[in-house]
Amino acid sequence: MNTQRQKKSVLSDGSRVCIVGGGPAGALFAVHLLREAKCAGRRLSVTIIEKKAQRHPAGRIWQRRGCNHCAGGISPRLHALLREKDLALPEVLIQESFTHIWIHGLWKNFPLRVPAGQRMTAVFRGSLPGDRTDGGKGFDHFLLEKAVAEGADILTGEAREIRYLPSGRPLLVVKTAGAAAKAVDADFVALAVGVNPRPGQPPSENRLFQSCRAIMPRFRPPEVRRTLVLELKPGRGYLRKVMDRELYFIESGSKALPLEHIALVPKGDYLTVALVGRSVDRADLPRDTLKIARDFLALPHIRAILPHLPMETIPVACACSPFMAVRPAKFPVADRIAMVGDALGARLYKDGLYSAFVTAEALARTVIHEGIDAESLRAGYGPVTAWLETDTRYGRLVFGLIRTAFSSPLLSRILYQAFATEMKFREKERWHLGNVLWRIGSGTADYRDVFLDLISLPVIRSITVGAFKTARNLLTEAAFGIRWEQYGRYPTVIIKEKRDYFKRSIAGPLGVTLDVEPEMERMYAVKIRASARSIFNELKKFGDPDRRFLKLRFVTVRRISGVPAEVGTVIRYRLGRLPVSMDVRLVRAISDKALLFEVQEVFSERGRLLFDITPTKDGNNRLVIYTAFDFRKGRGFPGRMLWAIFKGIFPAYAHDVVWNHAVCCIKAEAERRESERDWAGVDIGAGGRG
Repeated sequence: MNTQRQKKSVLSDGSRVCIVGGGPAGALFAVHLLREAKCAGRRLSVTIIEKKAQRHPAGRIWQRRGCNHCAGGISPRLHALLREKDLALPEVLIQESFTHIWIHGLWKNFPLRVPAGQRMTAVFRGSLPGDRTDGGKGFDHFLLEKAVAEGADILTGEAREIRYLPSGRPLLVVKTAGAAAKAVDADFVALAVGVNPRPGQPPSENRLFQSCRAIMPRFRPPEVRRTLVLELKPGRGYLRKVMDRELYFIESGSKALPLEHIALVPKGDYLTVALVGRSVDRADLPRDTLKIARDFLALPHIRAILPHLPMETIPVACACSPFMAVRPAKFPVADRIAMVGDALGARLYKDGLYSAFVTAEALARTVIHEGIDAESLRAGYGPVTAWLETDTRYGRLVFGLIRTAFSSPLLSRILYQAFATEMKFREKERWHLGNVLWRIGSGTADYRDVFLDLISLPVIRSITVGAFKTARNLLTEAAFGIRWEQYGRYPTVIIKEKRDYFKRSIAGPLGVTLDVEPEMERMYAVKIRASARSIFNELKKFGDPDRRFLKLRFVTVRRISGVPAEVGTVIRYRLGRLPVSMDVRLVRAISDKALLFEVQEVFSERGRLLFDITPTKDGNNRLVIYTAFDFRKGRGFPGRMLWAIFKGIFPAYAHDVVWNHAVCCIKAEAERRESERDWAGVDIGAGGRG
């Protein structure tokens, strides 16, 4: 090796830096490098070599053609960093700003609200899909524009080879359009080529990476795995109705279609679907793309999220099968050369743009303040590469645990019960499991921290409570003969901080005041993709023999007088063949809106059962069911003792089991019966603006 490369090397005034790749890592490295150099009083010549052609020969140099193989999620952490570095995204680039993340489990889905003060969004990285109406502006174009504004040049061409000159400086062989290969020498080269230098070619087979190994014998490119990314175009109106400002992560497919990680990311008229799993690993892509898409959209839990998509004419706007980094590169630096972004590695399964930012910033600081020889690069850049290796290792543990739990109906139910218990009885700051799930879904924490939280005592305590309540609820369902059959299971919990708001909102239209602190109070809410009339028609079946909800073993529920939704109607609960019954009387009704029943004072006092239907912002409706009462007090000492004992042993949780099932039945029946009429006006696949 040349002895000049043994010495400490630094960039001086006029030094030339070449960055191979104009994606986020390359552009961000250019921005950080030029800013750091300016602060250090040095002028650098920075050239970004980008193989994607300009969209228009006479157009702006940073606007490039093509796809960038990414779901395009911008995490809260990345948003914060971009704002801090004066790189905040313009609103025109943001395709969707999310209010919720949903993590899918085989028992129920976990809704995670984006906290106040944080932002999670989605963008298109490149110019595709080609029929977009926003002019094809992308996140990568924005960053390249920022790099050019800082002083970087862009050379259109593909770097085919890298080697050292006798002087120890790196030399790139670049193929440009319509010209022979040209040699470009530099004082430092950052390789930001990602892991998809050529479509379908793993990085280990890429000519540029192979030339790297010739001069960096210990270097190994990142370990990769194939993904399938689909851009569906069901239209803005459809997406607003089924997943308005919602982002879904799903950790399972089926036995026939084994998938390990799925992301559903709405973007205006489009829905980005990213799939990872054995079915993608072994597929012959792109030949099998449509088959996998059909099989995926036919999965029951996907049909529940994305109903009524046409299976024969799936609205696929474009598709690709890029590789993703699943283990970082080995020995990624040498004298005057370093990998950055995905070429170094990326956070597992999500937030790769965040790791691109972190690695680009760290490399820029190292190059300016430490040096560009191998030893200096290892000293300054090494902590970040070590962080990425540690993060990936713990990420595998985290996703292994989560996938095991969410793909098991029983374990998924235990986790959901633990999560629901936190939401009902604790302030949000004390949602130990819920906060861990949020950090997994949003990418707002390193996987090491997430793993340590997952095995922490508070989370284990929450899961233990969830296991106990799951066992209890299973026994209760068996006792009452409750069967889920074809009905989906949906979250119905109202968080503790929202209860007073919901109580006021449902009491107001009826002109009543609900007790502040009744001795027994339960409230459930669910969003239903159906009209208020369809939901109200299901509620009118309360007490009918042909209803689908509240059909319980040992308890008969029948209308004994009146007609549906008519004030004065009486519904009787009767305990088997025993002479024990309780009546509820309809005292107020608002058509297609609300029903208020009062409970006969047999076991309770001041009992109320209330149904409320309220429109949601996405064109659907929310059903809230509220039930509350005080226990009877009794007369005399024996009577008071008897009712005190009854209050102590009363199985309040049975209300949750019974009404949770009832709410899901009402939702399913209302959506099923209105299905054809309700969706007839939604233009699926036309890309309409809704």
